[in-house]
Amino acid sequence: MSEQHIEPVNDSFSAVQYIPKTEFESVKYSLPTSKSHMIRLLALAAINQGTTKLRFDGIIGQDIDSMIESLRSLGVNISFSKDNNSKFVTVSGVGSDGFKIHDTTINCGNSGTALRIIMGLIASMDQPVMIIGDESLSSRDNDVMIQSLCDSNVSVERIGENNLPIVIHGPWFDGNSEDRVIAIDSSKSSQPLTSWMIASALFPCNVKLEVVGETVSNRHYQLTKDLCNEFGANINSLEDGFLINKWNVNFPENYFVPGDASMASFAILLTKIHNCQVNLENWPEFNDALGNEMLQKRTASLGISWENNIIRNRNNGKYSSYDLTNCNDLITPLTVILALSNGGEISGISHTVFKESNRIEKTIELMDCFGLKATLSNQKILVEGGQKPKSPESSVNCHNDHRIFMSAAILMTKFGGDLIGKGLHSIADSEFLTRLGIE
Repeated sequence: MSEQHIEPVNDSFSAVQYIPKTEFESVKYSLPTSKSHMIRLLALAAINQGTTKLRFDGIIGQDIDSMIESLRSLGVNISFSKDNNSKFVTVSGVGSDGFKIHDTTINCGNSGTALRIIMGLIASMDQPVMIIGDESLSSRDNDVMIQSLCDSNVSVERIGENNLPIVIHGPWFDGNSEDRVIAIDSSKSSQPLTSWMIASALFPCNVKLEVVGETVSNRHYQLTKDLCNEFGANINSLEDGFLINKWNVNFPENYFVPGDASMASFAILLTKIHNCQVNLENWPEFNDALGNEMLQKRTASLGISWENNIIRNRNNGKYSSYDLTNCNDLITPLTVILALSNGGEISGISHTVFKESNRIEKTIELMDCFGLKATLSNQKILVEGGQKPKSPESSVNCHNDHRIFMSAAILMTKFGGDLIGKGLHSIADSEFLTRLGIE
């Protein structure tokens, strides 16, 4: 396991975490490393011909660690180091030599992003490879990715009744060099698009990806496209999809990985709950915020001030609308923030039902546990403002969803109580509870 390894990935998160009643005046809140960036960069570095250092200033969570272990299982040499200023992940890419199975199974833990990318990468191999994951990942739908692989003559076999384990046996298109067309439904997730774009460096042929349905999480697949093109690809956008010609990864020797902007939503929620000041660290550049820059742009609506990385609660803001098509990870903390502020409506969330939990349903359930109200109408969450949370009557179930857990933990610091889902925060932010003074 990696030198930064946090805890072994749980098969389920059913243990109870007690959250004590806590007061806050000023909190130093350093954002973790963006797993969206890091997981993509690790995959591209792994198929690079040469060695690269990924520099990061935050901390990594279990999803990134799961990607590292998955790549190590495929024979990729990955190590950690640090100096006085930064930390580094050094990746020795396999390049044209290709992957080699070191373990009988590849464990993607809880990471849906790692799973879909790994599925694409191992489809290049002319041998069967088994993929497993934790209880939550094993229940998530992979039908779009599986169908696209089957359409390219890759064998995919489910083992048992769940969506994992699966056994994948490539290579794509039987290794034929004739140009191909593959249809991908992108209405539920952009991750299959990401997987195909990254894996395209291993294709035996040129491929047109024909996009079916209205795309979601557009900034995420655009990130993948931009990274691939930066490192040697020539992925061209078409009216109905993308054209990808064969290419080789040319990764730089050093590359900086930004912080995770979506996690600033929990810092804002903390200021709202406790009327405290947060000193935010590791906030990324605008282009790296993946739609989550909305938080900084909408400070007036949210009733906060954000100056020189200092966030304070100012007032109740104003009722406003928020489209989360490209930043769906904000749904749970933003819903709570709006209830504590002046309310609003949240749209662009239909694809969040395919996350670790049905995030629409579970966000509304979480609100109810704390005496807060939100309703779903015409695929929008409607939230009245000026609400005050109440102490839950029983333990709060976080449904194997780390963003539900983290929202619930901040709410629970107002009262003290139990959450079902101990360890969930470590999936994305291993220092979350430490930052709150709880661990």
